[in-house]
Amino acid sequence: MTHIFRASAVCAALAAVPAGQALAADYDPPIYVEEAPQYVPVEIGSGWYLRGDITYNAGKPHYDFDHAGIKHRRFGGGVGVGYHFDDNFRADLTISYLGKDTADYAWLGDTANGSYSAWSGLVSGYYDIATVAGFTPYVGVGVGLLHSRLKYDIAAPSFPHYDSVDDSSYDFAYALMAGASYKMTDNVSLDLGYQFLHAPDAKHLDEDTFTLRDGRARHQIRLGLRYDLW
Repeated sequence: MTHIFRASAVCAALAAVPAGQALAADYDPPIYVEEAPQYVPVEIGSGWYLRGDITYNAGKPHYDFDHAGIKHRRFGGGVGVGYHFDDNFRADLTISYLGKDTADYAWLGDTANGSYSAWSGLVSGYYDIATVAGFTPYVGVGVGLLHSRLKYDIAAPSFPHYDSVDDSSYDFAYALMAGASYKMTDNVSLDLGYQFLHAPDAKHLDEDTFTLRDGRARHQIRLGLRYDLW
């Protein structure tokens, strides 16, 4: 009886070996694959913009006296590049031609002729207040230089006054701006604004005394386009 039990146990053990091998063969260990980092595209030029403006001098001409042939070139223009720091704050660098005045004066033996032209270079910051129906009002300030060239010849025996000047100078200037832009497309905005530009030390001709005085202010209307580079 004992021998029969032992033989049965051995047979059962031998039968269990193939079954265990079969189970082991069916088990595949899990494969761990490290997840690749998510691709994030890099935006080239995001935040930068280009601008171009047509300017109109709404102030009085540089020369403004009677009995003179005066030509006042009120229109000018400018170009610039800027950057959006966020949805409200932006800044730009602009270079603008501000126009030219010429005059030829003759009266009772007194004669004078002159010309005045100016350029500006400004670094300006703006605050875009809010956008409603595509319109965004803004305010801004700027600092930079005003380059002006003043030429005149005066022969006025009635004063008497005789003078000749050909002067070119670079003077500190500041600007105050206000206006509104309208988003025409995702990249293009139409900009209409006002600019007060003042150079406290720039020379100008006093028409009453035919002498040079300090300080030159301009009231300008600007119409332009901004193109966002993204």
